[in-house]
Amino acid sequence: MTKVTFSLQEDKILAVDILGHAGYAEEGEDIVCAAISSAVMLTHALLYDVQHIPVDTLIEDDGAHIRFTLPKGDVERGQDALCALKLHFSELEQNYSDFLNVMEVQADAED
Repeated sequence: MTKVTFSLQEDKILAVDILGHAGYAEEGEDIVCAAISSAVMLTHALLYDVQHIPVDTLIEDDGAHIRFTLPKGDVERGQDALCALKLHFSELEQNYSDFLNVMEVQADAED
């Protein structure tokens, strides 16, 4: 299962953490994993390459763990992209709840 956690401070998304593989099907045929990966790549391209936001990006375990964190000065500019990603993942979760879990956590004030 893929677990997606959006870290919020009040109503602003500060970061998104994606952990694990969906496990819907074998590697190369997993449509849930493909949808997640594609959405993550598109969001990163929008933030980093199009909006030129220096997103702090962590990629570990051959892509099984990815984290984006918006810099403090660019939280507002990154909201549309991260809100769209959250909406996409939430809708995907409705159809594939055995393979994707989306949640929100409140970040500490100093994060």
